[in-house]
Amino acid sequence: MRRFAVGILATLFLLAAGPAFAESDATTVFRVSGMTCGMCAKAIERALGDVPGVQSVEIDRDSGRVEVVAASTLDAGTLEAAIEAAGSYEAELEPEKG
Repeated sequence: MRRFAVGILATLFLLAAGPAFAESDATTVFRVSGMTCGMCAKAIERALGDVPGVQSVEIDRDSGRVEVVAASTLDAGTLEAAIEAAGSYEAELEPEKG
């Protein structure tokens, strides 16, 4: 009976934890040209935030760097399309270092 109770508790914990245990996240970095103001950055942040699976977005407008943390199953092309659909922006995947 004790094993059964422990199994139930473990299952409930995993269900409560949600997607964090279901899939891993990956960080994708883009260089984006065409961001000229804070509203540009906000439009890109909003567009990426609307993509299912995106966990967080960090934007450095001065360097044009956009860092997206999203479900590892999410394709970089989907993120790039969301950035470019937000306005007159051109996004390019930043090469991985190392």
